[in-house]
Amino acid sequence: MQGGSRAAALAAAMALVHTPAWAARPFNTDDARIVDPGGYQLESFVKDQRRESETEYWFLPAHNFGGALDRMEWTLGGNVVHSDALSNSNLVIVQVKTLLKPLPEDGWGLALTVGAGRLKPGVAEAVPTPSGPADVPDGQSSSQSRVNPFFNLIASLSLAGGQFVFHGNAGMARETREDFTQRTWGLGVEMFGLWRAYPIAEIYGLSGEKPGTQVGVRWWAIPNRWQIDGTLGWQSADPQNRRWVSVGLRLLW
Repeated sequence: MQGGSRAAALAAAMALVHTPAWAARPFNTDDARIVDPGGYQLESFVKDQRRESETEYWFLPAHNFGGALDRMEWTLGGNVVHSDALSNSNLVIVQVKTLLKPLPEDGWGLALTVGAGRLKPGVAEAVPTPSGPADVPDGQSSSQSRVNPFFNLIASLSLAGGQFVFHGNAGMARETREDFTQRTWGLGVEMFGLWRAYPIAEIYGLSGEKPGTQVGVRWWAIPNRWQIDGTLGWQSADPQNRRWVSVGLRLLW
């Protein structure tokens, strides 16, 4: 089952880094912005795979405590994944995002995120034996939790009076149980739209894996307070290509 364990670990690394590590919805690629001092944010969304039976449910509250910590945004949340292929799993994430240089209009900004995720996978684990790895026998624990750290360096560039904002990410995620590290990256752009709708597009990935691509739109039902968003995404993968849709709600107060 080592192949299944590694697949679960890679999925966890993708989740840790590419779902708001932790970008403003509907991005996976993060931006050099944080919640206002003293402010709160709640992001929740559902992501559904179209070519296999798998659905993710995410809940991500964040807070800026202000004062001496006014350049830091703290997130504590996670997800539950219902999957026929890998069984159900869940992930709890804690992250701090530090604003190193605020993003001005027609300028650039810089931020850093550091955090860790506690993954409880839904596939059987392998255990070491003198003759090599063996599956965990039936009747024993079918999964073991692990804590995986990550970091992400974020740069953003605003052009044309904020009509176009580009984002670039570079980071690493460590899978502690399987003892390997994945380099992570992302490139995204958000554009000013009409009627409070803002299109986005991005490409992102892990070292050694084919990238994922998303397009979507965020719509401010109440400007800077209540956002509804959605995406379409795709990734070339083995044994079959992946396709997904997501729908989310973001609240700021």
